[in-house]
Amino acid sequence: MVQDDRLEMLSVLRELHNISGFRISIHDTKFREIEAYPKEISPFCSLIQSCEEGRCSCHENDRRAFEHVSANPEVYLYKCCLGLYEAVAPLYILGKVVGYLMMGQSIDKSKGSKETLIKNATRLISDKEAIVRAVDAVHVCDRDKILSCMKILDICAQYITLSNRFHLNKSDITDRIKDYLDSHYFENITIETICLNFFCSRTSIMTAFKANYGVGIIEYLTHVRMQTAKRLLSNTEKTVKEISESCGYSDQNYFSKVFLKHCGMTPTEYRKKR
Repeated sequence: MVQDDRLEMLSVLRELHNISGFRISIHDTKFREIEAYPKEISPFCSLIQSCEEGRCSCHENDRRAFEHVSANPEVYLYKCCLGLYEAVAPLYILGKVVGYLMMGQSIDKSKGSKETLIKNATRLISDKEAIVRAVDAVHVCDRDKILSCMKILDICAQYITLSNRFHLNKSDITDRIKDYLDSHYFENITIETICLNFFCSRTSIMTAFKANYGVGIIEYLTHVRMQTAKRLLSNTEKTVKEISESCGYSDQNYFSKVFLKHCGMTPTEYRKKR
């Protein structure tokens, strides 16, 4: 991630923290934290994670939350295994999760919230006084405010994604573009639409795709379309016009010229030979 984008994201995390009081963090798809504000976790979480069992429980709790968001790509509010409110929002491109924005850890003002934390913590930590001190430092928030912050978290997640502040590496981007071409070849696809969909510059993505696959984006798209056209000509009774439209060409004459160039014969000649 380039330095300017990292600083911009950190600014978003800081402002969201100032509004909510929650610790805000960004994670990649392998659940690794890549940025957070504040940097340090809360005294309570630090105390719990000071023992192996507590650390494993926290990591498992986060993993389950991230996996839930991967399967259900929308903001997710829940309580952790110890009773703290947390929320996770997906960072995604074209419906595919590429990272996570997380806020935590807080309790609401309902009766017994602190007592529940103390009770759960004593199963892991023997120092009762240390637990009480850590619980007293836990952020307390009205449930209505927690719900409002959850909505703001979702908006911030969308901003980070749409403003291209969270980057996939070039290999991930080109793999996703290839998948996109494989499944959307019948649409009107241009380099410009790909750049808009994947939040990348024309030059960088064309260079990265060719370096990864040995062919250009349009060349690969044409290959996919021609393979599809040959299959349809061989195995269906569709007309050439219908096949050209099925392969993303609105102009039948242009489709026939492209087919002739790539296959050495017209669509009609290819069908007769098959």
